[in-house]
Amino acid sequence: MALTRDLCGIKSGIVCDGNAKLFRRIGQELPLDIFKYRSGEEYNGWIIPDNWTVQEAYIYFDGKLIYDGASNALGVAQYSNSFEGEVDLDTLKKHIFSIPSIPDAHVFHCNWLYRPWERSWGFCPPHRIVDTLKPGTYKVSLKTSFQPGEMLVGHHHIKGKTDKTIVFQSNTCHPHMANDGFAGTAVMLRLFQWLANKDNYYSYRLVLCPEHLGTVFYLKNHTQSEIDLYLGGVFGEMMGTEGDIVVASSFKGDELIDRAFRHIAAQTTPNHRFLSFRESVGNDETVWEAPGYEVPFVQVNRFATHSEPFWGYHTNYDNCDLIQPELLQEFLQLFKNVIELLENNVVIQRKFDGLIALSNPKYNIYMERFDPSKSTLGDGSFSNKWGLLQDSIVRYFDRNMSVLDISEKHDLNFFDVREYVQKFADKNLVDLSLDEIQRKPATRVNRL
Repeated sequence: MALTRDLCGIKSGIVCDGNAKLFRRIGQELPLDIFKYRSGEEYNGWIIPDNWTVQEAYIYFDGKLIYDGASNALGVAQYSNSFEGEVDLDTLKKHIFSIPSIPDAHVFHCNWLYRPWERSWGFCPPHRIVDTLKPGTYKVSLKTSFQPGEMLVGHHHIKGKTDKTIVFQSNTCHPHMANDGFAGTAVMLRLFQWLANKDNYYSYRLVLCPEHLGTVFYLKNHTQSEIDLYLGGVFGEMMGTEGDIVVASSFKGDELIDRAFRHIAAQTTPNHRFLSFRESVGNDETVWEAPGYEVPFVQVNRFATHSEPFWGYHTNYDNCDLIQPELLQEFLQLFKNVIELLENNVVIQRKFDGLIALSNPKYNIYMERFDPSKSTLGDGSFSNKWGLLQDSIVRYFDRNMSVLDISEKHDLNFFDVREYVQKFADKNLVDLSLDEIQRKPATRVNRL
């Protein structure tokens, strides 16, 4: 939580003076390679915005100040233009954004960040103030400025035995927001600190950047060979509030990264939901999955509905007070388990013919199963599941099924099955080899 509080306390945005401080703080936890992209750069219609600041944001009525938008980081609609003048109440309300269901909240209005061609001006006062507005003439003094700046993207790469890489990502652009933002970043940082001390087969990359725009420009200059090294990835956010763990699949939905997350969630978390691509509150997975990249990307979070993923979503109430540390820990363990699965998902090659007497002391691999005098055959019990596996498992020893395949077929925990398979290897009955993640090369075209 201390790390989440530190990150939330730093002003951030897509292009923001505070981003340099933010990445310096992140760099204290994990060294990053920093990539810089200038304001005004455009790719596929996406435009990197200027550095936007608010100098003054007043609304007056009858000569009295009724709202100072600069008093809160979210008090003015993000990337508002300047406006000076008098307006009636109906006109003013067209430029006000608030949430009636959370009357004291400042809403995070961010549409103009991504649509500069629609930019206007606006305020985000608490709805309790909006309710007090009376018919009449209002004086508005909104002074903002736009200056060229840089968008920052950071990545950390852990080299494994192969250059083939699995990506983890979170965003850094929501100002002062904990659940929809920096709690996810903190979890990812702790994950990669753990990864750094492991002997990994795969390489792993953490990407931290502004939502959508950061990923768009980060991937823009990747070569075909670089893209093809990405085996899959996961985007994580909204981890710290109550609710089911939600796993939204990649575009195809049947990639190994999908199966790994679904299996681990089903086996280790009591409350979970599995959704199709973009059925969840989506994010940068659309960029990774875009044509020419086609990197299988899973999205994980906790959310209730699209209209309100969690109470306080996109408001100043999305702060560290909402976060339950044990829920972040649950996500951290989920990610660790998925990595352990991918790193240990072996196929098995037998070194014997015929039926092995598993109960013989020279092997001692037999698992006691149901006793006909005490239980019923086919009762669906845990012991019976293992009994059925034991009857079948040697037929899976011709490199025809991975441990994950076996676990899914028999509805058993991957790590339990993996441990059991290891006993055969320890008795020199089988050879084990990693079932490497396979991915077809992306199809790329000449740049427009």
